[in-house]
Amino acid sequence: MEFNLSDVQSVGIIHLNCGKEVLSSNEVAESFLCDVGIEYLRQLIDMEVTHFCFCKDRSEVEILYLTGCYLLMIHYKSPMSFKELMSHNEYNQFIQSSFDGFVICDIDGTVLFQNPAAEKLTRLPATKVVGNNIRTLINEGTIDNAVTFKVLEQKKPVTMIQNILTGKNVLVSGVPVFDKAGAVKKVVCSIRDLTKIKQLEQERIDLENKNELVTQELEKLKAKQQSRNGIVAYDQSMKIVLERATKVAPVNSSVLILGESGVGKEGIVNFIHEHSNRREANLVKVNCGAIPEQLLESELFGYEAGSFTGASTNGKKGLFEASCGGTIFLDEIGEMPMSLQVKLLRVLQENEITRVGGTKATKVDIRVIAATNKDLLKLIDQGKFREDLYYRLNIIPIYVPSLRERKNDIIPLVYHFLNLIKNKYGVNRMFTKEALLAFEEYHWPGNVRELQNVIERVSLMSAQPIIEREEVRKEMRLEPLEKKETVTKEMFIQEQQLSLKDRIENYEKMIINELLKKYSSVRKTAKALRIDPSTLSRKIRRYKLKV
Repeated sequence: MEFNLSDVQSVGIIHLNCGKEVLSSNEVAESFLCDVGIEYLRQLIDMEVTHFCFCKDRSEVEILYLTGCYLLMIHYKSPMSFKELMSHNEYNQFIQSSFDGFVICDIDGTVLFQNPAAEKLTRLPATKVVGNNIRTLINEGTIDNAVTFKVLEQKKPVTMIQNILTGKNVLVSGVPVFDKAGAVKKVVCSIRDLTKIKQLEQERIDLENKNELVTQELEKLKAKQQSRNGIVAYDQSMKIVLERATKVAPVNSSVLILGESGVGKEGIVNFIHEHSNRREANLVKVNCGAIPEQLLESELFGYEAGSFTGASTNGKKGLFEASCGGTIFLDEIGEMPMSLQVKLLRVLQENEITRVGGTKATKVDIRVIAATNKDLLKLIDQGKFREDLYYRLNIIPIYVPSLRERKNDIIPLVYHFLNLIKNKYGVNRMFTKEALLAFEEYHWPGNVRELQNVIERVSLMSAQPIIEREEVRKEMRLEPLEKKETVTKEMFIQEQQLSLKDRIENYEKMIINELLKKYSSVRKTAKALRIDPSTLSRKIRRYKLKV
């Protein structure tokens, strides 16, 4: 078949025989043939390529197979502007100098392009890869699998680990390139060295560990500064308690401190006394539940000589008199017998006491602070506590929240107690981040007292300076850790493929879900997140979360 090409000027035409030798070409195609080279065209024909682009002069080439020959039709586009040319050159420069490897394959899996970084990462020369089909490389054992065929099959980005005969392990991400009709026409694969990624990950872990140690030291310093008379108040609820104690300290009003056992009621008493005008005088502490009823009266009010068998011949001053000018702390006031409650009421009303066996009243200048872990109103209903005494004691009530209600104080308290243990025993211990989380997750029925005991026990029993989570849970006699879903490589890869909006929404959903589990209340969760409850409710419905 003969072609007269001299008159054809609109497109470039190259006519080749079945041996892929140029029989003829028109003037329009001459420059293209010089730039591309006949060997490159022969390779494309051998790979059965029917259409390709030549970027230098922005031309599109169609390869037509006719009977016994080939015909190449070259369609030239408009010339590039200077800006487009610069952009094109910068793009090529980026691909060629990129740290990541790039490989481009056609829809049959034939490698069309490999940049220098890909050759460096895989140690496979371009002469071994370019022009070869991926299946051939797999069959030869050069590589163990290929992301290209998964991309062609799924028509979406795919990432996988590839093992190469040279001994390299690389992370390959394949992305499909679609034509205008929506069909996949190319697959672009980016390659990263897993060895380098693992090295960077280890460096990140090392930095996090160093940062955690620095953070722990800073927390120790902050806990030491924030601790006032053994009181650590980071949580807002405890800050309110200290503000209330600070206001009442300078006056002489009676104070009733309420709260569960072990919350630190005695610490509040110490704080009030040391910030009062009576701080130079005695602070006398009496546990009303620890002294037998028969002795409690004489201990509190004293007795005259010979008032009962075994009494001192000189009589004895009671604790009310001993605390004159200072403060008396009546702990476990709910345990006080009804007979003594009447006498205590007189002390509060008249500021005077009468010794056991005596008849003369003695004036006392004292401040009374009482504390209890019981519901006094309930005791009043049961006839076990005087209502008039309750109202005399309850002039300034201070409720000390449980440790469950002041979660933000747990970690500072841990550092505070670690510092006390270091000073007392010379034992220096630290906890891992996971171990600290175990403290926050525990219910703490014994409150601050239990926390202090656990910290001391774990610190003294541990043989290692840095204490792990499991060691803490073992000493606290908690159940083994629940098996939580780990972040797999596939999950990480899926996350990387999400848009910024989707990633933000996933993170927001996770935060809201965790706080809902922690607070079990929309109002409290909204307060923790510092957003309006109605806004939180909308997000809960949107993410279909359970409250």
